[in-house]
Amino acid sequence: MPKVEVKHKSTVGPQDAMGKIKTFFETDQDLRRLDPKIECNFPNGSTSGKVKGSQFKADIVVTQDGTGSAISVVIDLPLLLAPFKGKVEESIKKKLGRYLA
Repeated sequence: MPKVEVKHKSTVGPQDAMGKIKTFFETDQDLRRLDPKIECNFPNGSTSGKVKGSQFKADIVVTQDGTGSAISVVIDLPLLLAPFKGKVEESIKKKLGRYLA
């Protein structure tokens, strides 16, 4: 499976960033339109989580970075979606920027 890694830096702390990422993956309508079978696993108090859909899997890790946080999202795509790696990466970066401004 092709992997897409998206990195983002935020000025909010890791716990706040994880809360916003959780909201993004659980409620974003664009993601739901692409894959309505998304299941999120974000343990309470953790700064990592997993998202699984019928078309992809993603691992999310948030770490402390100075006074803010560093976010890493690694997405596994099926071979059929490999040509769309760039579009997926661009979309996730844009959404993270919006949620974690």
